[in-house]
Amino acid sequence: MNDLRVFLHGLPAFERFQGKPLDMLVNKLRLQDFDPGQRLVEQDSQGPAMYIIIEGTVEITRRETIGGDGEQEARDARDGEVVGLLSLVNNMPSPETCTAKTKVFAAELTPERYQALFLQAPAVAHQLQYMVAVQLARDLQEKNKALRKGLAKQKSGSLLERLFGR
Repeated sequence: MNDLRVFLHGLPAFERFQGKPLDMLVNKLRLQDFDPGQRLVEQDSQGPAMYIIIEGTVEITRRETIGGDGEQEARDARDGEVVGLLSLVNNMPSPETCTAKTKVFAAELTPERYQALFLQAPAVAHQLQYMVAVQLARDLQEKNKALRKGLAKQKSGSLLERLFGR
């Protein structure tokens, strides 16, 4: 557990925490192994937990459901990154699917343990809440971009363009 404490303290999101608050976070986390191909979080479903990747690579895919083309974006998350963050919010479907690309070792925080963290280490819980807010803002920007793209595809030309074939 001391190694996990050192690992977390080395991450930008948790570097300002030490002593009891950091210990409380470590006590709420559970270490999990994931095999390649195993899903951590599925898009459009409530995720079971937030995961801090300790070792390995997680592929994050997002299928665009707005705008009609259903295109899929993919990126990788690696050591020290957080996936499934919105799992901490009740009734919030995940905007992406997170799948172990390699063998993954991660620290898991369930919504129940996150709620308990508010009582024991409110500053750490508020940091996670801030991270959720940032993620929600990013997701809102992505949805807005997809809506604009979908509207641009549906939009017919102006009256002059339709009359003169531009």
